[in-house]
Amino acid sequence: MLRLISFLVAVAALAWGLIWVSNNPGAVSLNWGGWQIETSAGVLVGGVAILVVVAALVYRFWLFLTRAPGQLVDMYRERRSRNGYKALTKGMVAVAAGDGEESARQVHKADGLLGEPPLTLLLKAQSAQLGGDETAAERFFVAMLDEPEMEFLGLRGLLNQAVKRGDDEAALALARRAQALKPKSEWLAETLFELESRAGTWAAAGEALSHAGKLTAISQGDTRHRQAIVALGESQEAERAGDPVKALKLAEKAVSLDTALTAAALRLATLYLNRGDKHKASQVVEKAWALKPHPDLAVLYYRADSADDGLKKVTAAQKLLALKSASIDGHMVVAEAALQAQLWGQARTHLGAALEAGCQSRKVFTMMADLEDQEHGDKDQVRHWLARAASASADPAWVCSDCGHVEAKWSAHCPKCRSFDQMDWQTPQGLVLLGGASYASVPLLGKPAAKSV
Repeated sequence: MLRLISFLVAVAALAWGLIWVSNNPGAVSLNWGGWQIETSAGVLVGGVAILVVVAALVYRFWLFLTRAPGQLVDMYRERRSRNGYKALTKGMVAVAAGDGEESARQVHKADGLLGEPPLTLLLKAQSAQLGGDETAAERFFVAMLDEPEMEFLGLRGLLNQAVKRGDDEAALALARRAQALKPKSEWLAETLFELESRAGTWAAAGEALSHAGKLTAISQGDTRHRQAIVALGESQEAERAGDPVKALKLAEKAVSLDTALTAAALRLATLYLNRGDKHKASQVVEKAWALKPHPDLAVLYYRADSADDGLKKVTAAQKLLALKSASIDGHMVVAEAALQAQLWGQARTHLGAALEAGCQSRKVFTMMADLEDQEHGDKDQVRHWLARAASASADPAWVCSDCGHVEAKWSAHCPKCRSFDQMDWQTPQGLVLLGGASYASVPLLGKPAAKSV
């Protein structure tokens, strides 16, 4: 609209000028160099106008001649750039599709057209990884570190490579450097926490966890659970450093953060027992047992209750069972204590209750065989229960939810795959033998039968 108005104004001004000239005729005389030119004012104005137009056309033609080479070069570069980024896009699509050959072809084409811009380094690295050439990929990731806009992506690529090959030290250094560049990266915050905890630098792990929680990279509930594990790790670290007071305070912190964390309860109860505070140890075990029964808790409870003989153990075990009467573990600890105290009736009652509750572990069948052997000396029944034990599922243990690795003791990281917080108390798949269990071995046949009580 503005251009139309400007055009109309120009036309009106021209028309007005022509009318004015026609209404005001005049003569013009020019004497120059022996020449005399006489003409009308209208012709002079028209001639000047024509000269201006011709001069403008000549000027535009001169500009075209001077600018044409540069414009042609720009057009050529633009076309190469357009084709280069088109090849770059096709290469990224090929990487996403897993087509290593096509991605390599397109990255070579893009490289030639674009002249190695930073973005082609990323595509080269991804294409090399797709082809299984991690060395070449690492070289491209390192080259990206020299490009400010690509440095973070280069660090991420190198970090992933370090984690993949199990180089935790290098991975941690890269993660710390990357966080300095992108402190708000949620992925990096969680990764840094896992690497710090894996390195055993629990104080730094706590800081990383707090930062990740602020970024909502980790849920509030999961953050508290992980904080409990961090406090547990710091407690172990303090004990190794010879500071039992600090170790105890950190263990108390771990339990307060997550009362259902069995490992924290076990540690706190142990530290209380080490300083002779049996009452507090008993309280810790009772609270933990009511939430999540575990046989190791019963062992500490016996120590706290000074249950150093079979009958006292039965009494202590019955207290635990009362805290969670429907617990299979409760029936099992009472049955085990009763068996050791030669209280055959109680042992049979609680083993039967465990079986009725669905317990099908190797331990319950082995204990039944032991009971039949000691109470009645019934070899047929012993063989029956041992046969069931031989084909039964393994006893519960600490099992990694990621790789299935089995351990007798809990740890913050799986000893095999190093996954964080994946060791759960559950029944392993297949037959697994672990040392340290009360009934890891099968009783000998022909053992003399004891008198019933």
